[in-house]
Amino acid sequence: MSQALESPQRVLFLAEPEALLPALRCTALARTTRLSLVQDALKQRPEVLVLWHPPAADIEDWLHALKTLPAPLPVVVIAAGVSAAQQRLGFDVGVQVWLERAEELHNALPWALWQFERQQTLQAQLDDRHWTERAKGLLMHACHLEEDSAHRLLRDTAMHARLRLGELSRSVVQAAQLAEGMNLAGQQRMLSQRIVKLIAQRAAAIEPKRAKVLQDESAARVDGNLTRLAQLLPTMDLQPVNQAWDALKPLLIGKPTAEVLAEADVCAQTLLERSEALTQAIEQAGAGKPLGVVNLCGRQRMLSQRLAKSALLADMLPAFEPTDITANLDAFSAGLTELESAPLSSAAIRELLARVHEEWLRLLRSLRVTQGSEAAAGLARSSEVLLNHLDQLTTEYQQSLQLILG
Repeated sequence: MSQALESPQRVLFLAEPEALLPALRCTALARTTRLSLVQDALKQRPEVLVLWHPPAADIEDWLHALKTLPAPLPVVVIAAGVSAAQQRLGFDVGVQVWLERAEELHNALPWALWQFERQQTLQAQLDDRHWTERAKGLLMHACHLEEDSAHRLLRDTAMHARLRLGELSRSVVQAAQLAEGMNLAGQQRMLSQRIVKLIAQRAAAIEPKRAKVLQDESAARVDGNLTRLAQLLPTMDLQPVNQAWDALKPLLIGKPTAEVLAEADVCAQTLLERSEALTQAIEQAGAGKPLGVVNLCGRQRMLSQRLAKSALLADMLPAFEPTDITANLDAFSAGLTELESAPLSSAAIRELLARVHEEWLRLLRSLRVTQGSEAAAGLARSSEVLLNHLDQLTTEYQQSLQLILG
């Protein structure tokens, strides 16, 4: 059977063979050591690695070294007296054939190459199936599709894009993860401002019990978001955001005073800025306009809370100068106009945009009369209603079929 198999053309020997066998029909034969294994593998681009009679004490070190390769390769080991534990370790790192005599190497090389390629093909098929099932489930949940419809949508999109179904499915899952990450990172911006707004409401005795409940819910939401972001974005640095939250969190305990409120606002600004940097990193990773729409809508959430917070602090803290209110009003109006003309749209999105527009006008009326407890209470309520609409709208954008399949 081995005679019918194709022989590898490039072989890299691990350790020093006593003499290269002339019977090996390879166009490139090279040697390497453990220290230069990765470098030589990248340079030589071998099809098969051969571990040639290593000292018994070095076998496991060589096998562990194979784990450092950037991509798996088929391996043939020529060694006598190999233990069962070493063989198990070897199979985990790509050893296809164990030999005791070098004379058997000629027939073993094509077999090792064929066996490895077969395993890679089977693994690719399993991976494709795994990603397809994940993508199907995602579409079923996000877009309310039946299983058959979700599978048909993936298959048709893959054909249109000239991609394998598994390849398209992996892209769908990754796009959905980035969109969810963008939504959650944007929530951190908003929650930084909402928490200070709620502290201000408690300090001003504006529906203090309800404000405390919402404040606790917001803090739990930040904690949950950070946990989820670590799962969604394992390669991104979340430490700055975590550190900013750790500085703000202790200020939520106890009775809110003017001093605590002022300090919390400073800490919240740091959390806002670091969360903003995270959203920018996610948008760059997505490299597509749809994620920008999710980011924009998420920023509208933050502005809704920042405006209400600034208006309340201006009444409560003599030293607070709300210099950014006009700029934030303009930014929200411009953002709303941009969302209304964005290409991502659906019946649900259009309905929510109409609600946001209506509540925005109501919040503007509240901002014009922020003096007095009744006006302040109206502002607080209006900002929460607007936030609820914007939260739903951001989720609609996040789960938009156009974004997921974009």
